[in-house]
Amino acid sequence: MLKTIVRKELQENLYSYRFPLFALICFLLVPLGLYVNNLNYIKSVRDYNEQMRLADEAVASIKMQDVMAGKVSIKGFRPPALLSIFSQGFESALPRFYEFTPDGYMPGESSSGEASILSVQGKIDFVFLIQMVLSLVGLLFASDVIAGEKESGTLRAMLSNSLPRDTILVGKITGGYLALWFPFLIAFVLGVVLLLVRAFPLFVGDTQARVLSVFLAASLFMLIYFAIGSMISSSSSKTRTSLIVILLVWVSFQLVIPRVSDMIADIIYPIRTETQVSLEKSLLAKSVDTETSRELGRQYVLIYGNEVSSGRGDKETPEDVKWNAVKTEIESNARERKAHQIKQIDDAYGQEKRIRQNIATNLSLLSPSAAFARLLADVCGTGEIARRKYGEAVRDHARALDASLFSRAKRTVIALPGGHTSLSFSMQPIDVKALPKFTIAPASLAEAFKEDWASLLSLAFWLIAPFAAAYVRFLKYDVR
Repeated sequence: MLKTIVRKELQENLYSYRFPLFALICFLLVPLGLYVNNLNYIKSVRDYNEQMRLADEAVASIKMQDVMAGKVSIKGFRPPALLSIFSQGFESALPRFYEFTPDGYMPGESSSGEASILSVQGKIDFVFLIQMVLSLVGLLFASDVIAGEKESGTLRAMLSNSLPRDTILVGKITGGYLALWFPFLIAFVLGVVLLLVRAFPLFVGDTQARVLSVFLAASLFMLIYFAIGSMISSSSSKTRTSLIVILLVWVSFQLVIPRVSDMIADIIYPIRTETQVSLEKSLLAKSVDTETSRELGRQYVLIYGNEVSSGRGDKETPEDVKWNAVKTEIESNARERKAHQIKQIDDAYGQEKRIRQNIATNLSLLSPSAAFARLLADVCGTGEIARRKYGEAVRDHARALDASLFSRAKRTVIALPGGHTSLSFSMQPIDVKALPKFTIAPASLAEAFKEDWASLLSLAFWLIAPFAAAYVRFLKYDVR
């Protein structure tokens, strides 16, 4: 009997006016969205390769005098994420590069480029289509699963034949969902085939597993919203009432909760911007350098006396030996103090971001849409994990460049008590070809699922709870 109900519900949806409209939306938007975003990705890769070529040329042309003068800056570029064609995530929000200097690092421009304001505010990617379009269609399809049958009088006829209510409910939800899922499946396959025609590397690395995970997560998300619509329908006596409630629920899940969660997190726990932190580290470095130069000046006068301008011969004197030892100790202590204080700033800022992110995440997971978006962004390499990995790579590269380049060019500034300043240089050999390359360690698929356990838990809750609520409500449903 369950198969009969599923077949009946599937046929009714296939023959309705809604099915061809939904199929048209799927066949048009899903493949087209993947195709257009793939074109944008190819363009981003070309731009990235050109930027890397120019950056390599700039590194190869580094001159010793520029290093001594502190004028050298090296850019580390972030490669485009392959699966950003499915989920843009932070792809256009993160800086395209970071600029590394002896005083620290600063973020460059974002990837939004010359995109219009409407495009920046809402990128039409695969996740957007599932969240904003297919979820609403799924709710509308489910709006008359129970209430519509009651209004037409068929529900009373079905129950008069002693059909179990749970069999009716499961059959109608299954048939209605399959009517949504089959067009989506065909549209997704068409989109992937279109990508393969464009030489998309589907079988490279774990890309195939990630794309499959995207499809399964999208299918689960559509089932969740169909279950929510069925729950609302089984709680309403009229289809018109269920439609109103469905629209309110959709607006809350899609627009209100995800955005309000970030706003509340900003109010509860405001944090500094990355530019402010970079400026704070730059001011700290200059402050330490100033203190160091003054201390060197005091020690210089104590060792050599007030005759600071008198020349000394090539032969090393006892004062020279003492000065070199004192200078080395002061500069070493200054470097250690600067590195320690900068690390403290980075650690404090990282802790601030983690606390704020946890607040916003926990609040947003009240919405299945937010959980779905966060999960897919991490699966596609454009989410919170990618942003954290990017920040870790920037900090690691800054330390590596300081050890292999910036720290080898020492400028000793001596601020003498009388107001005079003495500047001396020392340079250790530098192999430009051996300078470290900027790389970002990608997160594995297993790491993405492990990090997003809360999102998975939220999706599981929103899958089970509506089914359970619909079942309880339907058992007491008045079919008169």
